[in-house]
Amino acid sequence: MSILELFFIMGADPGVLILSSYDPVLVLLSLAISVFAAGMALQLAGEARNSTQPIARQVTILTGSLALGGGIWAMHFLGMLAFELCAAVRFDLGITLLSMLPSLGASWVALSLLARPNLSLVQLCVGGVLVGAGIGAMHYSGMAAMEMAPLLRYDPWMFALSIVVAIGLAIIALWVRFGLEGRLPALWALLISAMVMGLAISGMHYTGMAAARFVGTPESDSPMAVVDSGYIAIAITLLTVALTVFVVAANTLLRYRRLSLQLKASEQHLRSIFDTALDAIVTVDYEGRVRSANPAVTGLFGWTPQEMVGMHIRSLVPARLVREVEERLASYLRTGNLSLPRGEQDLIGLTRQGEEKPIRISVGITHVDSRPLFVVFVADISERQRMEKALRDSEQQYRSLISNIPGVSFRCLLDRDWTMLFISDAVQTLTGRSADDFISRRCSIADMYHPDDYERVASEVVEAIEQGRNYTVEYRLFDSTGAEHWIWESGSAVCDEHGVPRWIDGVLLDQTETKRRNAEYEGKVTAISKAMALTEFDLDGTILDINDNALALYGYDRAEVLGQHHSLFCDPELVASAKYHQIWQELRAGHFRTGEYRRIGKGGREVWIQASYNPILNTDGKPFKVVKLATDLTPRRVMEQELRAARDHAEAAAAARSSFLANMSHEIRTPMNAIIGFTELLLETSLSGEQRRHLTTVQQSSRSLLGLLNDILDTAKLDRGAIELEQLDFSLRELCEQVVTTQRLGAEGKGLRLHLDYPATVSDFFCGDPLRLQQVLTNLLGNAVKFTQHGEVCLKVSGEPGAIRLAVKDTGIGIAADRLEKIFEPFAQADASMSRRFGGTGLGTTISRQLVELMGGRLRVESVEGQGSCFSVELPLQVGKRSAPQQPTTLPELGVLNILAADDVPQNLELLQLNLQYRGHQVRCVADGESALRAFGEERFDLILMDVQMPGVDGLEATRRIRQLEASEGRQAIPIIALTASVLDRDRQAALDAGMNAFASKPLDMTALLWEMARLLGVTETARAAGASGPHVETGLFDWVRGSHLWGGPLRMAQAIAAFIKEQGALVASMRQFLEAAEWDEGRALAHRFHGAAGNLALTRLTQLGRSLEQGFEARDEDSLRALLVELEQALQAVIETLPQLPEETNALESAAADPALLRERAGHLRAVLVRGGLDDQALSALEQALSGTAFANSMSELREALDEFDFDQALAALDRLLLQLQDEETTPS
Repeated sequence: MSILELFFIMGADPGVLILSSYDPVLVLLSLAISVFAAGMALQLAGEARNSTQPIARQVTILTGSLALGGGIWAMHFLGMLAFELCAAVRFDLGITLLSMLPSLGASWVALSLLARPNLSLVQLCVGGVLVGAGIGAMHYSGMAAMEMAPLLRYDPWMFALSIVVAIGLAIIALWVRFGLEGRLPALWALLISAMVMGLAISGMHYTGMAAARFVGTPESDSPMAVVDSGYIAIAITLLTVALTVFVVAANTLLRYRRLSLQLKASEQHLRSIFDTALDAIVTVDYEGRVRSANPAVTGLFGWTPQEMVGMHIRSLVPARLVREVEERLASYLRTGNLSLPRGEQDLIGLTRQGEEKPIRISVGITHVDSRPLFVVFVADISERQRMEKALRDSEQQYRSLISNIPGVSFRCLLDRDWTMLFISDAVQTLTGRSADDFISRRCSIADMYHPDDYERVASEVVEAIEQGRNYTVEYRLFDSTGAEHWIWESGSAVCDEHGVPRWIDGVLLDQTETKRRNAEYEGKVTAISKAMALTEFDLDGTILDINDNALALYGYDRAEVLGQHHSLFCDPELVASAKYHQIWQELRAGHFRTGEYRRIGKGGREVWIQASYNPILNTDGKPFKVVKLATDLTPRRVMEQELRAARDHAEAAAAARSSFLANMSHEIRTPMNAIIGFTELLLETSLSGEQRRHLTTVQQSSRSLLGLLNDILDTAKLDRGAIELEQLDFSLRELCEQVVTTQRLGAEGKGLRLHLDYPATVSDFFCGDPLRLQQVLTNLLGNAVKFTQHGEVCLKVSGEPGAIRLAVKDTGIGIAADRLEKIFEPFAQADASMSRRFGGTGLGTTISRQLVELMGGRLRVESVEGQGSCFSVELPLQVGKRSAPQQPTTLPELGVLNILAADDVPQNLELLQLNLQYRGHQVRCVADGESALRAFGEERFDLILMDVQMPGVDGLEATRRIRQLEASEGRQAIPIIALTASVLDRDRQAALDAGMNAFASKPLDMTALLWEMARLLGVTETARAAGASGPHVETGLFDWVRGSHLWGGPLRMAQAIAAFIKEQGALVASMRQFLEAAEWDEGRALAHRFHGAAGNLALTRLTQLGRSLEQGFEARDEDSLRALLVELEQALQAVIETLPQLPEETNALESAAADPALLRERAGHLRAVLVRGGLDDQALSALEQALSGTAFANSMSELREALDEFDFDQALAALDRLLLQLQDEETTPS
């Protein structure tokens, strides 16, 4: 029999094997013991691994081995006790105890491995084999302690499997312990490792039991428990528990000792830190009192630690922060939240000496006896703040330096991409990419190079670095938008201690604008050189260079002029003059010269040039040469001579036209004004009904003819731009109503409905020229009424401020489409028969369009022949102010007053005296302020009318002296009304300051003056009737209605005007003298007096000119004054010509009535006038009178009829026939 047969059995007959079973309770108990022991051992292994003392570590491993080995042994015997065999079984005590040794050895090996910080694969496998072998050895030695009748043998395969299970599960248990560490919580890792280790122990045991074969004869029919198995199980359990308690107690004592030593060391360490800490550490209780402090508090606060104990923390902060500290403490006690931002806070501390220090505190909180204890760490941050400030200042200085360096500063590596280590923010302006983009390598400067420049630039940079010098390169760069920039770059390499270049420091400057300016400058110089004659001189006038244009201009070759003096091109007389030398002195001083000069070319040829002499300055701002740029004016001089001749011709034509208009005005106005004036005088007398009707017809016809003349003159003025618009505030609604009212009588006479459509949404008041607008609307509305036979005529207003539309719509005869634009031509109508059917000259629409365009608007027409027309006026009228209220039409009851009137213009005094005496007042008139003072001293007056501007003592000074006399004599202040033509606020304020009480503006409005007198005298207003008419607008030289009201009738007004005009004979000459002598104040005073006097005489045009002249002298506007004086001269002449006068009684042709040659000469003169578009009415009348009753009367009658119908072509034909007849008469012998 071999030795293996003592242990193993192969192919045994099942009939000889004894059956067995297990007690489940003891099986479970054995599993629990194995897991418990494994868990205890693993925990101790962890303690051993964390232990820093070798002895304690070994003790922990040994006690843990004892606990695990005992657990393995206990599990084994509990498992054996759970095994029930059909035979009596006992255990040998000695072998049983010895079987514990393998388990102890296996446990020591396992714990020694588990106590290591980490485990290699080899160590894991070796350890697993040893642990598994130890468990197997313990199991099979424990099996050998069984005493029984049957033989114990093992199945070899199951035996081997049990060893494999023991080793495999041991390796797994070790791996699980190390593998789960850090991945799961410690408790879970411990439980899982303990279960795997317990299963390894139990698994090997029960696998080994499965390998056991009991051979023999059963002693009973049922399995039998181990003898005294209950007591043995209890004993094993108690032994295991005792052993565990022992192990736990031993390790607890060791851990306590270790913790005690650690605590003591920690306390010593903390004390050392506490005492040696540079920062102050203060513990504060919940009441805010200091419980302890380290020595650093002395250096920070000035108190010793012992002195600080018991102090309240409020003593450590300034008074202004005490409340904040106490509130934080109370808040923590209330809420448990200290609310320190970032766990720390900067505060101001207070030292023992009362000095404030910046500190930073951080607070830790612990609890002692359920009360909070605050550990406050206090750091002095004074030096830190100083360092931070210095660092900020340094950084700010650095950033300021970098940002103010022109261009882009950079530091880059010496690689292909020029990788940036630093680049200033200015790179974003240059490239469109931020500095961070370059530093983080999202882009590189090399990628932005122009493809043609990179290799050249890289080569130059590398060459400069190799030679150890700085480099400067220029290249092109594309920014992020694709725009090209010219870059100037300068830099140098920075080397390490071995001389190896590490990086490049440099700067980039954008030269794009400089390049562009240089190119532009060079282009300009080239262009100037090509376009102009250019010559360079030194400061002495020597020619340094000259271009081809200059050579061609003067006719010289280059060799002939280089080195010559500038005088070569000048007239010898000019060169010899002092002016020539002065010019070169000014050029040497750096002064620029320009002008037109006469120069001498080669051969003495005269050359005219426009030249500029430009001193060129050096870097010090000093001139070092002169560049002359010249253009040839010789052709222009020839052209100017031709233009002057053409201008003289045009001026002669204009003068002829003006002469014709003046003659026509004179010839027509002279008889017409007599007719109008005497007709108005006759209408004021007692007349029969038929006489008054005839005279009214004469008056209306004469005014129509005068209107025709005014239209013609307006056309001429518009053509030469002589009409100036006024900007006045007016009521557009009232103006439209006035125009409609004016035309209503004619419309109703034809049975037409004439109405105004003025919506409430359109504003009433606008700013513009109401006179010209009224003229336009009158023309358009008059035409509409004239050319409408039935239906209606409507004036419709619409639009808004800035875009007002006035439409005149009728249901008249309409206009053919091909004639719409022609109606705006002078003397043109829609049809040649219109003038015969309806009358008129065709000037109304022409003048209206010109006036509308002058006002910045448009006049348009829409018409359908046979249905009617619509003329639309579109004007940019702006919103105006409400017109001043109308003066009352009734006059106040003033009683009889004694009035002093002072004025230096006799017509003004005559007007005042006439109107005031007419109303029953006594008036004393004086001509200056001195006379007014004498009169005031001699007589008592109720009121003074004082002109402001008078020679000698003016009205202001006279008023001041009157007020002084009143104050010195205690007299009651007399009301004084200022008579002034000025509308300036400062003049009115000066009158008030002088002591005047009110104003009366010239020209005088007697109604307004009387009411102002009533106001000053305290007379109660008894009746006021508001005027319903619109603003009065006078378009002629005279305002006959107002003047007649002022002077008591048109005849007396005409007489006063004649006297006034006679006195003004030297007016224009005097004003011109004042203008040429720059005597502005004297000129303004003369214009002021003229303005006031003309206004009182109702001379509308002269009043306007007087006001303009006064303003012109005030503004010292010479050009405007010269133009106004020309207009004044013409206006005075027009007044003289248009005043009513008797017609001449002689006729130059009477004596020559029978002289055909003289008659033909006069007829030829008349024909020449007609050809120019004029009409000599005097010559026509004389010719007609001379031919009356002769054979030529019929021809003359045809001529008169043609002229009456304005058919000038027919008139010329009739005149030609008359001339032929006169010629025949002259050649026929008598």
